[in-house]
Amino acid sequence: MMNGQALVRFRKQIAAILALVMISAYYTPVSPVSAAGVPVKGFYVSGTTLYDATGKPFVMRGVNHAHTWYKNDLAAAIPAIAATGSNTVRIVLSNGVQWTRDDLASVQNIIALCEQYKLIAMLEVHDATGSDNASALNGAVDYWISIKDALIGKEDRVIVNIANEWHGSWGTTGWASAYQAAIPALRNAGIKNTLVVDAAGWGQYPTSIFTSGLSVFNTDTLRNTIFSIHMYEYAGGNAATVQSNIDNALAIGVPVIIGEFGHLHSGGDVDEATIMSYSQQKGVGWLAWSWYGNSGGVEYLDLANGPGGGLKPWGETVVNGTYGTKATSQLNGIYTTPGYQPVPDTTVTVPSAPAGLAATAGNAQAALSWSVSAGAASYTVKRSTTSGGPYTTIATGLSGTSYTDTGLTNGTTYYYVVSATNSAGSSANSAQVSALPQTTTTPTGNLVLQYKAGDTNATDNQIKPFFNIKNNGTSAVSLSQLKIRYYFTKDGNQALDSWIDWAQVGGANIQRTFGSASGTNADTYVELTFTSGAGSIPAGGQSGDIQLRISKTDWTNFNEANDYSFDPGKTSYADWSKVTLYQNGAKVWGTEP
Repeated sequence: MMNGQALVRFRKQIAAILALVMISAYYTPVSPVSAAGVPVKGFYVSGTTLYDATGKPFVMRGVNHAHTWYKNDLAAAIPAIAATGSNTVRIVLSNGVQWTRDDLASVQNIIALCEQYKLIAMLEVHDATGSDNASALNGAVDYWISIKDALIGKEDRVIVNIANEWHGSWGTTGWASAYQAAIPALRNAGIKNTLVVDAAGWGQYPTSIFTSGLSVFNTDTLRNTIFSIHMYEYAGGNAATVQSNIDNALAIGVPVIIGEFGHLHSGGDVDEATIMSYSQQKGVGWLAWSWYGNSGGVEYLDLANGPGGGLKPWGETVVNGTYGTKATSQLNGIYTTPGYQPVPDTTVTVPSAPAGLAATAGNAQAALSWSVSAGAASYTVKRSTTSGGPYTTIATGLSGTSYTDTGLTNGTTYYYVVSATNSAGSSANSAQVSALPQTTTTPTGNLVLQYKAGDTNATDNQIKPFFNIKNNGTSAVSLSQLKIRYYFTKDGNQALDSWIDWAQVGGANIQRTFGSASGTNADTYVELTFTSGAGSIPAGGQSGDIQLRISKTDWTNFNEANDYSFDPGKTSYADWSKVTLYQNGAKVWGTEP
């Protein structure tokens, strides 16, 4: 193990290598299951308890199975896991970023086999493990939406663990803000299954749950999210730590489970006895890592000798111990209630606050757009000239997801929020965006500066503006005559650093400096200049990609939401008047703040 956190990922990922050479004699294909298409009443949260579709408290007892690395072993592993008395199996899936993608049909087969053996399936995407990048979490969200036909209609037997151990850093802000966007995105897509959110710090930093868990939970319009701690040497090293972590997590008033734990880990001992006994005392679910296939020095975490079972010492503890599955696990009520049939869920819930609100300023106008909120019948647009409101309603009953506000005063900043409405009520307001209408820029020459947002997350620790310069003239222009300025707010006193991640003209030929700016939504600019080695832009040609990245030297987060030049709606190159271009010192494109 390289360090305590890294081995958590290493021990799982190394299994993928072994999976390439393993062949199972047990695999029998399962006929695909047709998605119900209509949500059913399923698991729900009340206080610190998770209830099943029959209204009975459900306490998970089971194991993790590394399916995505051992895809051919499913038909042997699931019956063997069920034979341990487990009521739940946590299934490792891949969205195709790091391993072979588990597609819709394969996920439907997994669910069908779990149903056959009376197991609740908790599905998780493993590709985002340890990443702090919101795009990795968003990739997991996109995966769930792409296979939602396997989830809808299975709310009573399938739980969605959004992303395994996303956010490896031991911090809270980035973890919370990304999940506060991820959960509404899933709900807006019509996914009603109970959601599971792993703690930050590779699952071993439960302080993220203690301090920000409730704010994450409250972004779920269904209030049907639970949290998961992975207890290895840091979060589960001794009895006092185990008990404190469980107690503090439950103290926010939301259910918690131990989504992974072992009896030992490279960084030290794990108090599995207290994990199992105290979880029983507190009614907390647990899922042991893992059925088989561990490697890289942590083979002792194998519960079984292979997919078909044959318990190892760790497995004997988990299955046959005093607080093991055989002694404490109870099957879900949907499998034990005579005559149980899924009940269609026709409940209308208040829609989520619209996500993805973007504003593009024009000449005396602002064009707004946002993402669909599931279940919304209409939208309301509100405006203020003060950040944070109070807001005045300017449009109601909108059936679409765009609106253009006209008749504005150029040079005045306007702030917008949008809410969604249906018969159950109105959502909270969306995140605020701003627009600064300006007189339409008329180029003073033949050069045009285009911009796109290389990173649309406004609250992470990097700013990534990308540029492209177009030469519409009839003669070449030397890049050494040009400079670009991008305007933003520093959000603190920390020093800044910058990189050219890639440029068609060569990153080594681009110099970066920071300067002070004054004006609306800007206190700083970054200036890009070019050496003679960058060459020229031919007549009718373009500079090609210039990919800039900015961070603080201590890697703390920015808030780009009110930055003058930032526009998250520009995800492909477009002319943009809020970045400026100079030729031989004279401004030839854009409007300064």
